[in-house]
Amino acid sequence: MNFTLKQLRVFCALYELRSFTAAARASFLTQSAVSKLCSDLETEVGQPLFERSTRSVTPCDGAADFYAYAQEILGTVRAAERSLCGLRTLERGNVGVATSPLMMVGLMGKIIADYHRAHPCVTLDLFELSTDDTIEHVRNGRVDFGIVSLEIPADELTTRVIYRDTMYAVCACDHPLGHRDAVSWSDVAEHEHIMLRNVYSVRRSLDRVAAELNLQFRYHIEAGMLTSALQFVGTGLGITVIPGYACTLARQLGLRVLPIDGERNLDHQLWLILRRSTRLTLAATEFLRLTEAYLQERQDRENTL
Repeated sequence: MNFTLKQLRVFCALYELRSFTAAARASFLTQSAVSKLCSDLETEVGQPLFERSTRSVTPCDGAADFYAYAQEILGTVRAAERSLCGLRTLERGNVGVATSPLMMVGLMGKIIADYHRAHPCVTLDLFELSTDDTIEHVRNGRVDFGIVSLEIPADELTTRVIYRDTMYAVCACDHPLGHRDAVSWSDVAEHEHIMLRNVYSVRRSLDRVAAELNLQFRYHIEAGMLTSALQFVGTGLGITVIPGYACTLARQLGLRVLPIDGERNLDHQLWLILRRSTRLTLAATEFLRLTEAYLQERQDRENTL
């Protein structure tokens, strides 16, 4: 097959958006150009990739597999482009980082601010995403690296633990636990929870704790963002469990943050993930160096408390 990167990019946009109009807009092309590029690609592939109607575009059998291969090819190209950009100097360049929304602020905020002040001409592309979306952004070369909580190492990625955070219970000041200085995991399990959906690493860590300690955390409210969960906690609807990097926000909202006895043995592990074949640019290498130094300093400070 002899296809072009432009054809692959248009194919992926059409596969994701299921609309020639939307794909044309996303690709900065005319609708007729998108249609021709897609038709030429189907000729090269030797079979139709989409069923077309006046209102919709539906992928044919085999399109999903072709999309996965196309993303792998485009991911390699994106990674190469990032490696060449700003290769020799920190006077220009681009650094892409993906992690959860609250981690971006609570854990990465100081790193981002320090880096930008030191290298104001380097563009920082920050993606606040779920764990699964962060992994996909790294795998597809949309970012240089990500930080997530993993149950098992991700395929085709280089992974290692970069930080071990501590988990805390959070409740309203007038909650029955509000007068306590610390709680146990059994205490945490006795009360109604505001739970995060399992697309986020905090929920996955809590599920792991429940399995290891044979506990069940009761909940009737499941939120999509930790900030929402904390707001509901403040109204007295339940308690929640947060990592250390979210404690400042919880206290700013007037909530009680309680250490959990024995938590050190059940820490919230955060993993650095990178594409295996990627050579980081000078700009990304320096950002990662600052990240690791800051997290190590923070880890050492936590261990002395």
